[in-house]
Amino acid sequence: MGSGSHCSDAPLLYNRGVSIETAGEPQVTPATAEDLPFIRESVDRLRLDPEDLRPEQFITLRREGRIIGFGRIKPYRETCEAGSVAVIEEERGRGWGEMIVRELIRRFPQDEVYVTTDIPAYFERLGFLRTEILPAEIEAKVSRVCESLRPGTVGMVYDRRIERLPTLAGVYRARHVIERHLARTPLLHNLPLSRRLGCEAYLKLENLQPIGAFKVRGGVYLCSTLSDEERARGIVGASTGNHGQSLAYGAHLYGARCVIAMPEEANPLKVESMRALGAEVEFHGANFEEARLWAEEFARREGLRYIHHINSPELIAGVATMSLEIVEDLPDVDVIVTPIGGGSGAAGHCLVAKTLRPEVQVIGVQTAGAPAVYHSWRERKIQRAPIHTAAEGLATGQAYYVSVKTFIDRLDDMLLVSEEEMRDAVLLLLEAAHQVAEESGAAATAGALQMAERLRGKRVAIILSGGNMTLDALRRVVMGRPG
Repeated sequence: MGSGSHCSDAPLLYNRGVSIETAGEPQVTPATAEDLPFIRESVDRLRLDPEDLRPEQFITLRREGRIIGFGRIKPYRETCEAGSVAVIEEERGRGWGEMIVRELIRRFPQDEVYVTTDIPAYFERLGFLRTEILPAEIEAKVSRVCESLRPGTVGMVYDRRIERLPTLAGVYRARHVIERHLARTPLLHNLPLSRRLGCEAYLKLENLQPIGAFKVRGGVYLCSTLSDEERARGIVGASTGNHGQSLAYGAHLYGARCVIAMPEEANPLKVESMRALGAEVEFHGANFEEARLWAEEFARREGLRYIHHINSPELIAGVATMSLEIVEDLPDVDVIVTPIGGGSGAAGHCLVAKTLRPEVQVIGVQTAGAPAVYHSWRERKIQRAPIHTAAEGLATGQAYYVSVKTFIDRLDDMLLVSEEEMRDAVLLLLEAAHQVAEESGAAATAGALQMAERLRGKRVAIILSGGNMTLDALRRVVMGRPG
């Protein structure tokens, strides 16, 4: 998980940023060798992590030259960890601990900031989430600490990329780029669906995009932001199809090399689309997560820029333009029903629709065959889950901080749909709207059918997110229909 760096001998704190000095507040400074006895005594007394204490790992909080608090960035071989945050007793309750944590986050050498703690509620207030997905070195640390020092210690994560999520102005900038390359997709009122659901149902037809899926918006905008050096070196991503097609499309427009890692049993329609756009397709592993691991390693080894399918703010800005169009075309929309794979599209609705129309409800739909985001959102803990679904666009086996934290803060609800419900929705969209949707593209419709009573009488925008279904897959859905 994440951008781990080899940093065991790096001077982590001395050369990262400047001291903070605000009138009336203590001053944050790097620790010195003279500070280490005080730090070591405090660590022992408070039963903090005593392993490999070195002054260059610490920042101190001082008032008139006296240490009143400190914190640490601890390097491992492949990653780092924040921790050992302490404030002297007479200075507690004044927010100095939070000040130290914020400064550690600012100086952290990776996007994903890990902490191990036996007081998770404190760090949750600062924006951290519990996580079951930790680097192996920190997993080992948790085991050691639980056995010896602090029972109940858990791993937590904060991803600094959440601070770079697009603003509404940023999404308008993305649209200014995208509209030069992509036509606006229609938002069509559908009478048969409206009668079936008892509401005013509108379909946002993202299956009409050039690659047949909404993600092309993100690929176009992201590739427009690449530097000349990044374009020359190239980009790499992992995908079951639609994310890869979006990167291939954007790279083709902007003249960048593009490498896409896919599972070995990938959708041939999507593979051929990527190759036609000039992308290099590499097959690795049985599912998306295995392909992702190869892509991350390939990017590190070859010096290409790895484009994460969720944790890329430029991708979210691009796909969020879909939400702009919905609110502009249906200003009094009450509910947006959107599929959730990793969560970039739904995050865009949370950021944009809720800014333009705060009363709108955004409801996410995930497949029960790949429910990692659903369980992570519900339990407020980043998790993995098995993948057993034909919905390629939703076949994500683990959740990520940026989308889960956005959903915890802004999403109104999330529900799970079955494979059968998605297949039924594929057929319904064929009959009622004369539109081809792949299973993941029909997931929002399946969710709307499941919660029809909740939608009754409302104006509802339903995202048809993609239509890349092979003839064989469509035949299996049609032939499997009872009667």
